[in-house]
Amino acid sequence: MSPRQFDAKDKAHLKNENRMKVQPTEGILERAEVRRDEVCVDLGCGIGYLSAPLALRCQAVVAVDSQNEMLTTLWSSLSEFARSNVYPVQAQVDRLPFFAPSFDHVFLVNVLHEVEDRDRLAEEVERVLRPGGRMTVVDFHKKPTSFGPPVEERLTAEEAEACFSSMRLEKKHSLDEFYQLEMVRL
Repeated sequence: MSPRQFDAKDKAHLKNENRMKVQPTEGILERAEVRRDEVCVDLGCGIGYLSAPLALRCQAVVAVDSQNEMLTTLWSSLSEFARSNVYPVQAQVDRLPFFAPSFDHVFLVNVLHEVEDRDRLAEEVERVLRPGGRMTVVDFHKKPTSFGPPVEERLTAEEAEACFSSMRLEKKHSLDEFYQLEMVRL
């Protein structure tokens, strides 16, 4: 496990009352403008905070996490419908086992700050995302917030955007504790 990677033993923090209030999935998905015909990938999905509600809005969700314990918890928490629409895959987010291009929409929610090799991640996102495909990046502002990693591990929205030079920023949302970038692959 990377020193920055969220520890599975703390997985209950990924879906607690404070997060649901501060970072509600419905708001993230509305800003992302998810379409019913999209095949999405949730990189660093954890226990499925975003994957489960995303499954109700799109054609399919591939939920990727490097920790089997996270994927097991995700699977056990899914409804019958979501289970028919969510495909868990254990992999590193910067070494994806998919053909290119495989996805219409990539989600990186509270993950970018954990990735050590962001150049490699950007290459992988570009490889698996179809031309014209979209990416949603959500991460914490680089200031103290009610939850999240240490401030020194965080990136500003501008630093996050700069990680993906092959993408064009379409929209930038700045909320109280986090930002959300909507980007398109050129």
